[in-house]
Amino acid sequence: MEQTPEAFAAALSSGDTARVNQAIDEVKELDPADRAALFEDCLDRCQDLFENGDGYQRQSVVRFEAALYPRLELQTVGMEATDEALPGEWTLEDAAWQRMRLFGCYSMALMDDDGRVRQAGIKALEQLAVTLDMIEAEDDLQIIADELARYAEHHEGTSSKQKHFDQAYENVAVHAERSGSLVPEGLREALDQDESSD
Repeated sequence: MEQTPEAFAAALSSGDTARVNQAIDEVKELDPADRAALFEDCLDRCQDLFENGDGYQRQSVVRFEAALYPRLELQTVGMEATDEALPGEWTLEDAAWQRMRLFGCYSMALMDDDGRVRQAGIKALEQLAVTLDMIEAEDDLQIIADELARYAEHHEGTSSKQKHFDQAYENVAVHAERSGSLVPEGLREALDQDESSD
């Protein structure tokens, strides 16, 4: 498969499980900088398909978007969070914009009428929360948790959709409450020592 936005979009729209899984596997194996270069174009095509596709295609889109997420900001774990820590010309602002776009996509998935799509959104949101936990982005985590809490409150009831809202909120809230807990203990101690010596 060609690793281009056009080829990936064609695979996702095909509805063929093997082609979809191949597209997801291939984009996941790319370097973060390569995924970042594909991000905007792929995401635009994904959103077009999400708006017009069937349930399986929408689920495939969300799974692909989660694999496409470059997570450039993980390059800053254990060091000062500056643009210089990221590959190439990418910046922390770019990484934040990517997260914001993905949260919008995952929110749409969470509101979908198809349970498969909502489940994919829940998993993708948890992946996003894990990344934010690792870079200790407490404010971003709290914003997402608060937004999900509003979704859950607005759709309060006993439906399966309500249960999925609650699950998504709980998955994110646990990281918001303990941000930084996923940083390895040895690294955590080193960071604490650096801060105390400043």
